[in-house]
Amino acid sequence: MAAAGGSGPSCVLGIDLGTTSVKAALVTGTERGLALAQSCCRETQAHSESPGAAPQRMEQDVQKIIKALNECLAALPQQQLQRVTHVGISGQMHGVVFWKSDKGCKWSESGTGPAFEAEQVSPLVTWQDGRCSPTFLTSLPLPQSHVSLATGFGCATVFWYLKNSPDFLKAYDAAGTIQDYVVAMLCDLKKPLMSVQNAASWGYFNCRNKSWNTDMA
Repeated sequence: MAAAGGSGPSCVLGIDLGTTSVKAALVTGTERGLALAQSCCRETQAHSESPGAAPQRMEQDVQKIIKALNECLAALPQQQLQRVTHVGISGQMHGVVFWKSDKGCKWSESGTGPAFEAEQVSPLVTWQDGRCSPTFLTSLPLPQSHVSLATGFGCATVFWYLKNSPDFLKAYDAAGTIQDYVVAMLCDLKKPLMSVQNAASWGYFNCRNKSWNTDMA
């Protein structure tokens, strides 16, 4: 992604990592207020189907999501990207992706500037995932949260892997929503940072004191 700089009004870059598409928009400040300078949308076509996988499993290929993100950014005016001072990122809630914190992506130079590719990253288990049955969910501790636990929630999926496929988790040391992963890669974070909203969507987060239910793990 281009660094801030250049002449002209400053810009804000907005990114939305959706279930079916990635969207990016550049907003500039004018005398009359904010104005949309340019926007772009790319379908991710990231839904993945593994041979023999259970029909309730809903996963997406993170590499394809990041490819769509890079295509969106490359389609925006590069002069205005040079003037970006702030970036806002939104995306799928509830879902979870796992990655290796020091090997989560690989940066490279393209004709439009630096871009990264997903490297040691798991598939994105989306909010539509249905592998956590009602019986499994009732076997889990009752969360201290205003949100009732449901299949597709990040923490429920983590518990499912711990019980059914613990070796899968050994390859990773970080987890978050897809937007948390992108922020961690862009900012070179060793540990992901999650907003209160995203944390609440995972099911074991107390919004009143802004803390995880770690004593239930």
